[in-house]
Amino acid sequence: MANVGGLQLLPETRKRIEVNIPGENRMLRIGVILCIIIALISGGLFWYRNSLSQKLANADQDLTALEGQRNKKGEENLLTLHRQIDLISQLLKNHLYWSIGFSKVESLLQSNVQFKSISSNVSDATFAFRATANDYPTLAKQLAAFVADNSVKDVSLGGVTVLTNGKLDFSARIQFNPTEFLKAK
Repeated sequence: MANVGGLQLLPETRKRIEVNIPGENRMLRIGVILCIIIALISGGLFWYRNSLSQKLANADQDLTALEGQRNKKGEENLLTLHRQIDLISQLLKNHLYWSIGFSKVESLLQSNVQFKSISSNVSDATFAFRATANDYPTLAKQLAAFVADNSVKDVSLGGVTVLTNGKLDFSARIQFNPTEFLKAK
């Protein structure tokens, strides 16, 4: 009965009718793609956070191991030694060297002048002496040599007496600058 007189009343196969509406699945696809991207980013961030946490834990373990290897008594001794060296260096920096002052006096001393006695006082910054000279010009040259030195502030001549052998006995006092006269440069 499917085909009566060339007319077909019932279809032999059923056909499905599909209606396509443009853009119907587009938002759904975009939503699924965004969800996948967000899931991938959050998974990556989760993995990165775990990686950083592991690195932090490893660094903490290494630091704890280093802390256990420290010699605290030795460190304390080193700090004490450092403080002592600082104190000694300050002491040496401010140290007065009489050998420098004596060598300066020796370099300024005339060949015909001989010391009989010397005394010095750092707090007054003075160097006093008693000496003999052959004659007055030698005495004048000696005083001029002391005055010409820039580490000497002032020179004062005490008494001058003539000895029986013709030499002059005199006393002098030198006022000096301690930083230039006694300290190493």
